[in-house]
Amino acid sequence: MPTSSATKSARKIHRWWLYGGAIFGALILLSGSVATAAYNSAGTRIVRGVTVAGQPVGGLDSLTAIHRLEKKWADFQSQAFQFQAAGRTMTILVTADTASETEVTLGAVDFDPTVSVNAALSFGRRGSLWQRVRERTSGFVGRPHELGVVNVDGASLGQLLESKFGDLAKAAKNAALKFGAGDTPEIVPSVASQTFDYSKAVREATIQARRLDAQPVTLNTITATPAIAVTPALTKLVSAGVNSVLDRAPLTLLQSDKKWTINRDQFKTMLGFYGTSKTPRLGFDLAATADYLNTIATDVNIKGQNAKFLMVDGRVQEFQPSAVGITLDIPATIAAMQSELVDKEQSSAALIVTEEKPLTDTVATNQLGITELVGTATTSFKGSPTNRRFNIGYGAKLLNGLLIQPGQEFSLVKALGKIDGAHGWKSELVIKGPKITPEFGGGLCQVGTTMFRVVLNTGLPIIERRNHSLRISYYEPPIGLDATIYDPKPDFRFINNYTGPLLLQTAVDGDNLTFSFYGTKDGRTVDVPTPKVYNRVAIPAPKTIEVDDLKPGETKCQTPGHPGADATATYTVTKADGAKVTQTFQSHYNAIGVICRVGKKPATKPKPTTNTNTATSVTNTNTAL
Repeated sequence: MPTSSATKSARKIHRWWLYGGAIFGALILLSGSVATAAYNSAGTRIVRGVTVAGQPVGGLDSLTAIHRLEKKWADFQSQAFQFQAAGRTMTILVTADTASETEVTLGAVDFDPTVSVNAALSFGRRGSLWQRVRERTSGFVGRPHELGVVNVDGASLGQLLESKFGDLAKAAKNAALKFGAGDTPEIVPSVASQTFDYSKAVREATIQARRLDAQPVTLNTITATPAIAVTPALTKLVSAGVNSVLDRAPLTLLQSDKKWTINRDQFKTMLGFYGTSKTPRLGFDLAATADYLNTIATDVNIKGQNAKFLMVDGRVQEFQPSAVGITLDIPATIAAMQSELVDKEQSSAALIVTEEKPLTDTVATNQLGITELVGTATTSFKGSPTNRRFNIGYGAKLLNGLLIQPGQEFSLVKALGKIDGAHGWKSELVIKGPKITPEFGGGLCQVGTTMFRVVLNTGLPIIERRNHSLRISYYEPPIGLDATIYDPKPDFRFINNYTGPLLLQTAVDGDNLTFSFYGTKDGRTVDVPTPKVYNRVAIPAPKTIEVDDLKPGETKCQTPGHPGADATATYTVTKADGAKVTQTFQSHYNAIGVICRVGKKPATKPKPTTNTNTATSVTNTNTAL
């Protein structure tokens, strides 16, 4: 009997199911074989496909991988980042952007080959069996997995770039007003702004650092048109409305019981435009008005001061009450002048000021409860240069007598205030990148380190501390209990968790700086062990960098070199009820050799040559012996 079409179709479907099942089974077997091969192939080596800092380490044992990465890291450290903009080049050492025997801040890049290899080795060996199989198979079939741990201090890098190239930036200038012959108003054309994309440059440098590769980075220029440009609307406004606005003079500014009068001639120097290019309006020019307000700010501003107390013969005596600081808010004042004097056509306007409350308020001496020494620490700054010694003493003077209330978070950077020449600080030479430059406040890290140690000895919780990037002799021994500060970051911050206030007393005696906290003990005990030091690295070979700011061939070297190391310290505070609180401070110090800066020699142009070859006879002078 002939086979029906339905039966034939059923047989075909059946065969396809058989084929599909066979193929599926084969795939399962193949996947299982791949997974088994991948799992077994790892052995004690790093899983295939794994990279560290962009370098392939898959299939290597950990020791070989560490040696390769250490060499790559050493090569990278011998290089420098180069940033270029508007014909200027800035060179930054990748592992220590600031290095001197007096002050050190963090380096730009930090990398630990051993830590990174350990992370790479853990890939395919962590978590559940399913996770281990999945990770090993993924690497086995060629999928890349980056396990490097390269840390880049992007914030510090960006600040350095802005300080180096900031003077090349141009601020946008709106169209302005001036008066020509016969008091005729004229328009000064606008100017577009020019700045640089520091964030993108830092991102490019970060990408390079995470591959342990440093290539020149060009800063992109960013331009922006001003808010008010010369337009027909602006021209029409000037021709129609200037005199009517000037006729509102004289105008009066008020603050408390003081007043200042703006006559017509002064008003002319401050008159300008605001709004937009499409809808310009006459009013106060921001720059010119700010210049005028700065001249009266000295009569308005009041410097705030913290409450300070002095311990004399075991008793606390108040010698400086707290005072609220008052500062003229220039942008807000200009806005108020525009609103009141121009828009509302008033004859007077009040200055806008901001108030800054003191860090510590005045407290009656009989409420303090300060009865005894709670903690003290001393560091030596022997051998410091003159300006560094001055800054250490000046910083100690500013902090002496500060009262830190219970529960108060204390910021050392905030307590010291603005660090510049106008506020009494002296400059001290530091090295930034390969360039030696004077900087105000050199020596403040001595203050930071001393504060760190007195806080430890007092048993207070620390919420921000950063070690120097290099080992500095002033703070050793021990290694690992230093603290660097720099405005605005890094800071040193802690909290007073005593039930009463703490009085800070500072003293400079010869080459020693001493900080002491007075208050009332609460039964807590403190254990500050000597830090454990490991990963010691000898001082590397000297480095030479060619620069443009020295005469050709002129050499200046930063000495001495600095050995590297790691240190860890865990301190324990035991409360009166037996409760223990611990904090661990990890410190990593880069090794850096002597850095010599050498002025680039100008490229020599090849001398033009003249063909002087002439046909001459040649005499054989060889003699047979």
